[in-house]
Amino acid sequence: METTIATIMRGERFHSGLIKLSEELHEPLPKLERLAVRAFGEMIARHDAAATAAYRGMGAILSRRYRIDVDREALGKLRELDKEHAIIWLPSHRSYLDMFYLEQVAQEAGIRPAYVLGGDNLDFWPIGPILRRAGVLYIRRDTHDNPVYRFALRSYLGHLVETGQNLSWSIEGGRSRTGKLRPPRYGALRYVVDAVRASEGPDAMVVPVSVVYEQLAEVASMTAEALGGSKKPEGLAWLLRFARTQPGRMSGVRIDFGEPIGMRARLTEIARDPRAKGKEVERFAVEVCHRINRATPAIPTAIVTFALLGAERALTLDETLEAMAPILSYLRDHPTTPTTLGSQLEDAGWITSTLDKLTDSGVLERFTGGEQTVWYIAPEQHLVAAFYRNTLIHLLVNRAIAELATFMAREHSVGDLRESIWNYAISLRQLLKFEFFFASRAEFNEELRAEVALFDPDWAGQEVREPVVTREQLERWFERSRPHLAHLILRPFFDSYRVVADQLARWPHDREVDESLLLERCLGFGQQQVLQAKLHSAESVTLELFRNALTLAGHRGLLSGTGREVRERRKAFADSLRQIVDDLDTLSRLQNAAA
Repeated sequence: METTIATIMRGERFHSGLIKLSEELHEPLPKLERLAVRAFGEMIARHDAAATAAYRGMGAILSRRYRIDVDREALGKLRELDKEHAIIWLPSHRSYLDMFYLEQVAQEAGIRPAYVLGGDNLDFWPIGPILRRAGVLYIRRDTHDNPVYRFALRSYLGHLVETGQNLSWSIEGGRSRTGKLRPPRYGALRYVVDAVRASEGPDAMVVPVSVVYEQLAEVASMTAEALGGSKKPEGLAWLLRFARTQPGRMSGVRIDFGEPIGMRARLTEIARDPRAKGKEVERFAVEVCHRINRATPAIPTAIVTFALLGAERALTLDETLEAMAPILSYLRDHPTTPTTLGSQLEDAGWITSTLDKLTDSGVLERFTGGEQTVWYIAPEQHLVAAFYRNTLIHLLVNRAIAELATFMAREHSVGDLRESIWNYAISLRQLLKFEFFFASRAEFNEELRAEVALFDPDWAGQEVREPVVTREQLERWFERSRPHLAHLILRPFFDSYRVVADQLARWPHDREVDESLLLERCLGFGQQQVLQAKLHSAESVTLELFRNALTLAGHRGLLSGTGREVRERRKAFADSLRQIVDDLDTLSRLQNAAA
């Protein structure tokens, strides 16, 4: 460690940066050097063979109930890439086990070990010292008021990049509480981007990584946190509980890789777009997340929970198959959509097995006292079921937007229907942009046309700018899109956003918004609305969704300022969301009537 610190501190970039920091903070240079050395002591890691073996042995015990299914062909290509480039792994984050599995499969494939960025909440005995010597560098969770620590971290990451080391961290910054990908965090990525730009070595290759689980013991505690519960601190007692709560029967974890991205080359391309000025890192992060989603497959657990959550009642095996039909049909119509099902999409064997696994874990309950066995979501388990369902929701969101936009044009438009459909779709995309990682506007338009072509195959062969969508054609699209999925996919998000918008509209217009207090009110109001059956599902009442809604409101300038003008804009925002929720409810009733 001392050698690494000395090497970093001898560098011209470190020396000039520390002088600049000394001038900014009005602090003597020797004091800042001492603080930097102390920070390096907290974070610097190494790869020790004995510690790495101990780490893998510990991980094997914690994950003994999981079977790893990985894209071996992609790993072979990445092994070749590793020979000439530093690899920066950016995986999704649904479990504490994610990084262990990724490092395991990468090293088994002959890829150099990575330095893994982890939160200092995991730096406790006995795993802290072991993981530090197995390549885990611990980072403080809150560095806002510590510029010297941030400078040391930037310097250390720059050193690792310059020496061609592989790196790995979660781009989400924390585990998903809803099952779908969270918005990216930019801190570590920004430091690495700066280092890559300054380095004269080979371009670093960013590898988006998808990690999904058939069953995950952590989901129950994470969904409790999403409802406002406090997170239990990590420690030895927590580690023992974590080990005891692993799945009772063998489960699976699936690891897939998105298309690698040359960091320096791609950032240069992004910088050429004048709209990206000053936002190159943010654009890059969203692209990584988009590629993670593209690599994330639909797994059996997700498909089965989708069907049961949508049904809102107990189902027999045959009824479960019928409820799953729309998703299976969609997956069949999109052969490039990743799944883990092979070609047997409607084979009852995997469905029965999945129902049994979800029952064993307590997510579902089984009733056998009648003429047929039925399965249903167990009490207090709807958020857990929604977590599994949401791991595939990114595959269906474009379909849902196309369907809802078509319905909204059918209900509310009298002019150019084609333009109305596209305008509604873009508006929905903008409302959901902090929930999902959409392609660029141009690519999204192409994806939308592909979705419409599923309703009307003749449309795909027409010149896009020429035809006018007739009322008859729109009705045909609407009928061909049955059974409708938009309400099943989008309603939890728009219900949650409506709760936030309603509370924001009620906020006194002569007071600045207190976001913490507003979130607290949203939780209470949302839970009340669920009990009164005025809100469709408890899964809409989570801090994760409320925070994203607040981000959207802030992006639209609705959180700052006082006066009647901002009050009117907040009210208009709430009214627009209420109209979308009403349309989704109507769509749901129409679907139920046709079923």
